[in-house]
Amino acid sequence: MKAWKKILPAVAVLGLVLTACGQKKSDNSDASSSTSTTQTSKMSSSSSSSSNDKIADKLGNEKLPQNNGLDSNQSVNAKLDGNKTNFTISYLNNGSTYATYTKHSYESDAAAMQQVGYQAAANVAGLPSVNLGYNVVGHSDKGAGQEYIQANFGNWSLLTHGSNFGKYKGAATTKGKTVVNYIQSHNLPVPESKGSITAEIDGSATITWQMGNDVYSIKANSLNTALEMVTSLK
Repeated sequence: MKAWKKILPAVAVLGLVLTACGQKKSDNSDASSSTSTTQTSKMSSSSSSSSNDKIADKLGNEKLPQNNGLDSNQSVNAKLDGNKTNFTISYLNNGSTYATYTKHSYESDAAAMQQVGYQAAANVAGLPSVNLGYNVVGHSDKGAGQEYIQANFGNWSLLTHGSNFGKYKGAATTKGKTVVNYIQSHNLPVPESKGSITAEIDGSATITWQMGNDVYSIKANSLNTALEMVTSLK
């Protein structure tokens, strides 16, 4: 199995649009000031809500998830730490954080790019191909009972990780197909430079993208939650 150079964003935490150039289950600013705000949010799973207003007031015109990624009957607390330059919004259900949305600003575009976790197509050159649907071709890297699937399109990389044995065999491919299928009818942020989507073996997922010297990231306990949240940014 190839040695993956997996660069995780310095700010941990979810468009991926094919036409733009730009799971908790195993396998399945002010720049000078800092604020912390906690609010009870009942964002609809399908529509915008005014529940983000308090946080939005502190972050200016930053886009925020209008979908909390959970069933509409579940109550969510959203906690803001930081300011317009660097912030983390933690989304909690029953006292536990299930997702975070972050922004971190760096000194330069180049420094920001190092935090995106973009996987170059050269990493998987020559490896077996996998059809992820909609003309997206991934490449499979297997070893030690695990499998990685990587695909590249436009300015984005997609990397999924799963087991390669028993009932979980093929999980990495399933995750890849889930992402590709989802984006056919949902718009994800278009990165100014590079973006990455990773879906881990533990079911968690991270979507990260660069806008100049700023890096945004949504991380969630499940791939579907990350996709739902990032596609609802307004």
